[in-house]
Amino acid sequence: MSEKLLEISGLRVHFDTLDGQVEALNSVDLEVNKGQIMGLVGESGCGKSVTSLVTIGLATCEVDEGSVKYEGEELLFRDPESINKIKEISGYIVVASVLLSIFGGFWTILIDPIQGRNILLGFGLVSSVSWGVGFFFAHESRAHEKFMRWVRGNEISMIFQEPMTALNPLYSVEKQISEVMREHDRLVDPETPTINRIGEAIISPFSLIYRTLVAKPQSSAAFLSIMAFVTLAHRWEFADEAQSWTWALLLAVPLLYSVSSIWKVKSLFTDEMTLEERVSMETGFSGSGFSMDSIDPSTGTVFSEYRHLDAEITGYEMWLRSQNPYVWLSLHRFGVSLQGLPAALAVTIVVFLMLWMPFSSLMGMVVISSLLALPVIVWLDFLRLDPAHSRQVQEILEDVRIPNPEAVVKMYPHELSGGMRQRVMIGMMMSCEPKLLIADEPTTALDVTIQAQILKLMMDLRDDKGTSILLITHDLGVIAEMCDDVTVMYAGRVVERAPVKELFANPLHAYTRGLMACTPNIASTRKSILPAIPGQVANPSDFVRGCRFCQRMERYGDTLITRPQMIESSPGHWVEACPICLDESEDKWE
Repeated sequence: MSEKLLEISGLRVHFDTLDGQVEALNSVDLEVNKGQIMGLVGESGCGKSVTSLVTIGLATCEVDEGSVKYEGEELLFRDPESINKIKEISGYIVVASVLLSIFGGFWTILIDPIQGRNILLGFGLVSSVSWGVGFFFAHESRAHEKFMRWVRGNEISMIFQEPMTALNPLYSVEKQISEVMREHDRLVDPETPTINRIGEAIISPFSLIYRTLVAKPQSSAAFLSIMAFVTLAHRWEFADEAQSWTWALLLAVPLLYSVSSIWKVKSLFTDEMTLEERVSMETGFSGSGFSMDSIDPSTGTVFSEYRHLDAEITGYEMWLRSQNPYVWLSLHRFGVSLQGLPAALAVTIVVFLMLWMPFSSLMGMVVISSLLALPVIVWLDFLRLDPAHSRQVQEILEDVRIPNPEAVVKMYPHELSGGMRQRVMIGMMMSCEPKLLIADEPTTALDVTIQAQILKLMMDLRDDKGTSILLITHDLGVIAEMCDDVTVMYAGRVVERAPVKELFANPLHAYTRGLMACTPNIASTRKSILPAIPGQVANPSDFVRGCRFCQRMERYGDTLITRPQMIESSPGHWVEACPICLDESEDKWE
């Protein structure tokens, strides 16, 4: 009997949406044995990726019940309701106390130093105590998160559907793979003495500053402009007058933005503008739900509907939008401008304090901050790879069959083809030699040649390293070629599970037979369209308690009321025992 590596039992999760809770998984059972390749197949939206993300603790859903065990160790963690309530209240108190502490700081500066100091100290103490309470009760969750960070990479790795979700476009291949290995202590001992590397790094802060300016030019320009303004204000002795200007700036920035936005809105409604001219101005409203679909092609007027904003507007706004779209859009744009007020307020406070502070003290703080930041900058640059580490990364690229690894390690993701990015991501995930690899549609958008190479690579990794693989895919051909066992999911449930040869030879559930019938076959009779399973998957908020495939097929009766039980029809072959789905003929799909 094979030893279980991953065991998922009774997993039920939901997402919180604007329409309420939507169930994503319902009592999912899944097992992966050591050295096994388990295939997970089903239509888009059936819960395959959610299952994998819950396994590694990266899902944004709420777990209602169930268990996920890796080598007998529970991976799910849920705080008791009472502790969650305490942490929530503690967070509210901390936020309120911090805001009131800021108020106390202004009271100290502008009104009464004694009273302001007392307010500042009092609410600072309340904030510290409340934060300490929340920190104490969050001990178990922090310990579990630390454990999960160790599990991810060391024990379980995941290949995402799109390589660029895992690859940073700003870092070279060498840096990204080495970062994973450094985090998990998998780098070999360096060859270059530490003192030499520190000496080289001392010169490098200037290069880091340059890279920052290039990476974030707008933020860097804004920061340098503020510093230049403050310096000139102190040197030309108009800092006191400039303090009053900062508050005017707080009001002027959103006001100017709103006026310009309203002016653009007004121009859209002028009779002189053509439809093409109005469409050309669409980019100015891309952040507010405006699109080319919002323009009536017959009249050139702006439609009243802004589709993805419908869920957030009130009845009065909907009436105003239909009666006078110009007024409504103007008010909406003004509301969007107000969203930037918190950031404007923070910048204004910083500028005010810099102008209020004596120039000598300001320069002293800048110098002290720079000296304190220098060790951090040096350390970041010190993380450059040693020659021994570079060779280690190259060996990993050789393991995933990347040609010319000496050149590839210096490249950035945008310089690589889709297949090369996929191999780099596989190399990154396999760099720590995990026991379980979760591959979420690793061959998506790849041509058949590259697909075959990637699949062959995964098979070699299983054979050479003994890595177990959970392969998520839509392609039944890949399942038949790669997997030992296969699990079929539909609408958040497992409907059939069996050894791959048994499943293809004797599919029992109607949904499984439908998937196989929809697979293109060159030997079949030529048709004008590809076969498809009738109907559509129901909205997750409307799923029935019983057989969900019967719901799709618009069957009515007891099968929609009570969920069918999983039965073992033959050794290792489990199926959801809906009597109608089990008896349905395969001829239905032809």
